[in-house]
Amino acid sequence: MTNWTGIGLRAAIGGILLGTCLAVASGGPAAAASDIAGKKVIFVPISMGISLTEGWARRMQEHAAIYGYTVDIRDAAFNTGAMSELLAKAISEKPDVLVVHNPTVQLLSRQIKQAEADGIKVLQINLQSNQPSTAFVGANWERIGREIAEDIVKECGAGSGKSGKVAIVPGQLTAADSVIMNEAAFKVFEQHKEIAVVSNQASDWEPEKARQITATVLQQNPDLCAIFGHWDVHTIGAGNAVKDAGLEDKVLVYATGGGDDVACKAIEDKVLDRVWSYDADGQGRDAGTMIDVLLQGGAAADGSMLIVESPLKIIKAGDGYDASLCWKM
Repeated sequence: MTNWTGIGLRAAIGGILLGTCLAVASGGPAAAASDIAGKKVIFVPISMGISLTEGWARRMQEHAAIYGYTVDIRDAAFNTGAMSELLAKAISEKPDVLVVHNPTVQLLSRQIKQAEADGIKVLQINLQSNQPSTAFVGANWERIGREIAEDIVKECGAGSGKSGKVAIVPGQLTAADSVIMNEAAFKVFEQHKEIAVVSNQASDWEPEKARQITATVLQQNPDLCAIFGHWDVHTIGAGNAVKDAGLEDKVLVYATGGGDDVACKAIEDKVLDRVWSYDADGQGRDAGTMIDVLLQGGAAADGSMLIVESPLKIIKAGDGYDASLCWKM
């Protein structure tokens, strides 16, 4: 059982201590559930139509079909205003469990608090709010940020013969992954003064914007050593800018993501070099199991957040590349 005691969301998003992890797996306590048929779950994602949310929804709906409850999806389509409205409507419908995918650490915090106060259990998936809730399933962003930064130091730092210049391409500077990964990465970089972050510009999750940002950075810093993108989908845009500049053999492109076959194709095409995958397909299974547990009344006895941390898979180009680490829809 993984224990997250002591790993918080840091002061940047409220300094919340997440608590301990609930170890759940398919075939566990929910396997014998018979009293959750007819219950209602509402899932409000940032957007459908991407592998992350499609993969989560598929696995959640598989669990719902087995146990006889419903999962209703309310697609915000990358519109934060619409997302707040969809969540308000969802709360008014009094579902048994509300699954929330937070675009920023603050946007939905008041509504999450309201839902919990109204007796609705809230499962946050992969991106946390600064408002705690009953449960969280997702990546350990502190670990990912730290590990990628350490790898960048190894490749670009002292003794590498390279410039040490790094560009960071977050999706949103106030999204939980970007807040936590940036903090973890900068802590590593601060210990290695030869590393210089020359850009830290958000792409709003858009590949074309990431490409334009990266093209400008490369013009200003042709000796750039590495790019750290905070999601593989938009980081592919950054990688394409590197290829357009003919620098794919000189600039390492790092990304995080759900590890679907699109990421593997980008690695095969030398658009991405290294991806820290939190396995969205596995996250969907864990989310489905967590929903089963919550529908049966599961909650931490001490009121802390129940957490399932997603195992990491590191997919690398070159020697040791393993396409089996990616999953297909």
